[in-house]
Amino acid sequence: MFIDKTIKLAAPVAFFGYAVFANIALFQSDVEGPKLDGLVKGGFTQEVDTLYRANLPHRDLAVGWVGAARYLVLNEGRDGVVAGADGWLFSAEEFRPQDPDIIRLEATLDYIVHVQEQLATMGSELVLVPLPAKTEVNQTHLTNSAPAMQIAGTYDAFRDALKARGIPHVDARPALYTTRAAFFQTDTHWTAEGAQAVAQTIAASGVIDHGTDTFTRMDHAPITFTGDLVSFVTSENLAPVVGLGVETITPYIAEMATKNDTGAIDLFGNDGPAQLVLVGTSYSANPNWSFVEALKLALNQDIVNYAKEGQGPIAPMQAYLETLDPEEASRVVIWEFPVRYLSDPSLMGSVSNKNGDDNV
Repeated sequence: MFIDKTIKLAAPVAFFGYAVFANIALFQSDVEGPKLDGLVKGGFTQEVDTLYRANLPHRDLAVGWVGAARYLVLNEGRDGVVAGADGWLFSAEEFRPQDPDIIRLEATLDYIVHVQEQLATMGSELVLVPLPAKTEVNQTHLTNSAPAMQIAGTYDAFRDALKARGIPHVDARPALYTTRAAFFQTDTHWTAEGAQAVAQTIAASGVIDHGTDTFTRMDHAPITFTGDLVSFVTSENLAPVVGLGVETITPYIAEMATKNDTGAIDLFGNDGPAQLVLVGTSYSANPNWSFVEALKLALNQDIVNYAKEGQGPIAPMQAYLETLDPEEASRVVIWEFPVRYLSDPSLMGSVSNKNGDDNV
């Protein structure tokens, strides 16, 4: 009985003891405190909150430990992540409502048609590659499969709409379903194996003609990294303690060695506009996933990559079109498009902001 009471009293004593220590350390530091005129202008509370959030001693350590404890006890993380089973983490973006009226699928499709028409005037063909959600492909690691079924329905609706509007596209779902490890366990993105499987599916679809270039795969040294979803749970140092280990990938490049008409090796390929262009998200932009390299190997053609990280699928395409010289237009533009972005209310923001309204 005495031991139980001691343990129960130790927690609040330690908490208040740390609170006193932390406040003394905070106000003895060189940080600028809240200003008294904030009491009059109404900003005092916000200034105090900002002061504590930014400068409280051991804040990061405390946040990491609290997150680790919450994950171990409740299998939960902060806003932005959904914890599955077996140490799998999923982006909360894939758990948004998938109601067609909410995701404004028609507006997105109108923009895609607009892109197709604009490219066609320059002699370029658009090929869309919708990517199914990680929650769908790895739904066996979810505690509730309902969200996976909902976003799978969005993928089906998207593909049906593309077909109805005559937009060439490639179904990446079967390739990712049959790849043993298509997505990382604690990261949003696909693995090099998942990217390669999709690249080979694009090449086998017949939608894009193959070239005659030859490439040699050159592997880099393996890379270990902490998945981007771990930061929504705990700190990088504490992640392994709660079972969220590091991820490993072996990036590679496709080195061209094409024979020209004289039989000599042409290390730089053919002159003139690129025959193939890739536009998309971090799935394409991040060289660690090696997606563009896998496409080169599968299609036997060099590819110019205009994908960008952290901007979704619409903004990189808009940027590509705005800077494109019609004389440098490629024969085919491949547009990698994760379906999880369709439910993002700000998806069309880059287009709306430039036009001043919601029209494309």
